[in-house]
Amino acid sequence: MRKIIIRGAIVVVILLAGTGIFQWHNYQQKIEYRKEALLYFKEEDYSKTISYLEEALKRKSVFAREIDLDMTCYLAESHYQLKEYDKAEKIYNKLINNDSKNAQYYMLKGECVAKSGDAQGAVKVYEQGWNHTQDTDFLEKICEIYVEKQNYDKALKYVQKGIEQGGETKADFMYGKIVIYEKAEAYDKAYEAAKKYVELYPDDEAGKKEYTFLSTRI
Repeated sequence: MRKIIIRGAIVVVILLAGTGIFQWHNYQQKIEYRKEALLYFKEEDYSKTISYLEEALKRKSVFAREIDLDMTCYLAESHYQLKEYDKAEKIYNKLINNDSKNAQYYMLKGECVAKSGDAQGAVKVYEQGWNHTQDTDFLEKICEIYVEKQNYDKALKYVQKGIEQGGETKADFMYGKIVIYEKAEAYDKAYEAAKKYVELYPDDEAGKKEYTFLSTRI
């Protein structure tokens, strides 16, 4: 009985050693494919970059979690550079599913959707990013979309969220509020917004210029 146990243990050790060697071999292959992929990426040959990255990602290894993540990001960016926005978006969906708090994934996915011509879809992505991360960069992106569409009421809604969030970006959103009211030709509201801005940030030259200019328009 003891001999059987010893033999079984030896078999297990051999199997584990073999698996470890196989995993390490795959990892080394990944490294080599990644090196080639990054060389092509620097040369802006994104089709070859994708080919090498896909080969690298086929090699499974328990040692490669971080490097797989890195290569997946390069893969998405390569598809984006080739204007294959749908393929890039699918990759960002997987990345978001694995890490829903990563603001960068939502931002890059939103850019893919926007580039494909779906501005409203991009807004939804940025809203998801905002809800999951509270990163005010998403509010800024949404404002830009609505201003471009001349939907100033919705732009102001998200500007207000940015103001209420406070922090270092509060001044930017307050200034943005002035600009949006100006674009909407609501000069009285723009003037009131500029007045509040100057009261809070009296040393800001751009704010003072806006306040002086708007005082002539009401």
